[in-house]
Amino acid sequence: MTPPLVTAVVPTRNRRELTLRFLARMAAQTYPALRIVVVDANSSDGTVAAIRQQHPPVTVVAAGDREFWAGATNRGVRRALAAGTDYVLTINDDAVVAADYVERMVALAQQHDCAILGSRIDLLAEPGRIWALGTSTDWGTERFLRLAHHDDLASQLEPAVAQAEVLEAEAMPGNGVLIRQDVFRRVGLYDARWLPHYHADSEWVMRAVRRGLTAKVTPAIALLNDFGEAQKRLPLGSLRGLLFTFFHPKSHLYLPAVAAILWRYCPPDQRWPTLRALAGRFLRMKG
Repeated sequence: MTPPLVTAVVPTRNRRELTLRFLARMAAQTYPALRIVVVDANSSDGTVAAIRQQHPPVTVVAAGDREFWAGATNRGVRRALAAGTDYVLTINDDAVVAADYVERMVALAQQHDCAILGSRIDLLAEPGRIWALGTSTDWGTERFLRLAHHDDLASQLEPAVAQAEVLEAEAMPGNGVLIRQDVFRRVGLYDARWLPHYHADSEWVMRAVRRGLTAKVTPAIALLNDFGEAQKRLPLGSLRGLLFTFFHPKSHLYLPAVAAILWRYCPPDQRWPTLRALAGRFLRMKG
């Protein structure tokens, strides 16, 4: 029986060494029907030339340098769907995965009929310490999109979670998510207009769930993420920093993205408490 075709979609910009490390891991995957589409957002560090030299089977798609995560990922998804893929795997170039990662994700998705299956994401610097096991909503608080089991040790998860093959999730980060191709036809692509970078992944899953699909995440298959909290540290000490915080697409407090999430998904009676909590968080960050 022919295995389903999986296309990994990987956005990148000026991260040559991370991208090459990632592609080396993907080249070693045990899954036989895997294609890779790297969407390069106008890199100036030789990323594209290095990919073509070291990984010629990889498809490189060009994106503008202001398309950010959602726009670049959409380009890759369109290319994958046009080529007849069965699954799209959205994954970032700073991910580190085991050789059987794709094989296990496909097997689990088919076993449980998962239209959307997310990975457990651990910290690369401390494997076994969870960065996210899906995302949950917590309206009325400053962290209305809360990473589930953030900073927990996998070895200390409660048995009902640790022993589950899959768990339902309200949303999830887009790093290591296996998506059946028909879901995009039902749900559409990522919202690159209002959520160009942060929260586009969560919003897409929330949209799918609202349309009757079930999103699941697995505690059993971990992806290691080269992530540090400094990546979300915001430059609040100047007017320029304040403008970046609220009006630059690469800020996780980008106002259009936050407003889109609240307007579409937050219960009306929780919108004001959520905004008030966010204002309090901002004042503490300034203090």
